[in-house]
Amino acid sequence: MFFYYQIRNHPHKTVAVPEITCPLCHTAGHMEMNFMQKYAWVFGPIAPSGKFAMAFCDHCKNHVPAVRWTDEMDTVFQLHKRELKTPRRLYRGLIVFPLAMVAIVGAIILVTKVKGNKQQGNQALVKEAIAHPRKGDIFQINQSDGTNTNYTYFKVASTRGDSIYMYPSTVHLTDMKDMKQWDEIPVADDAYEKTPIAFSIKQAQTSDMFMYNTQPTQYGIVWSLYRDGQLYKKY
Repeated sequence: MFFYYQIRNHPHKTVAVPEITCPLCHTAGHMEMNFMQKYAWVFGPIAPSGKFAMAFCDHCKNHVPAVRWTDEMDTVFQLHKRELKTPRRLYRGLIVFPLAMVAIVGAIILVTKVKGNKQQGNQALVKEAIAHPRKGDIFQINQSDGTNTNYTYFKVASTRGDSIYMYPSTVHLTDMKDMKQWDEIPVADDAYEKTPIAFSIKQAQTSDMFMYNTQPTQYGIVWSLYRDGQLYKKY
């Protein structure tokens, strides 16, 4: 997780220091010092750091860089710096930031829990659908023949005893990049073969997959259930 912050300056005061001679234009009576303090900003001001000053000469209109400061300028700076107090509001982020982190972590936990509960509910519904399938139910299937894998659908035609009869789909996706397309469940009859295939309900309940009786190496892992216009995904 990444946190973004800003470094900002808090202005304390501007002080005229006419007794100081500008080290750039060598003119007295026109100098002033702007006293400021750096602090970090994360959901509010936090972690105030050192105080500093910027010296400006109103005669030559230049800021005096720190490397050109005279001992006299440094003495005046230290004198005024001791009088400056860090405002309490610059510590406000110490309260806001932890509360924001708690809120973010809490939201993540809540979303994860809700998603987990939904997934558990979907898994239970798919399991129930395998045990008690309805005509028109469509199972999203990860199918394999032992060598090749594809992503397809089985549509429930009927049941009799331990047997569930389903129409295999004529749609077969082979690329994982098509996963979004896989969720576009085909419901029209012309998207399925005309002859249903029988599978064992008990066997499917045990292994969570439909095994082909005539082709032992071919099977279809049940990935999700499409029922009444709603897709219930196990994963």
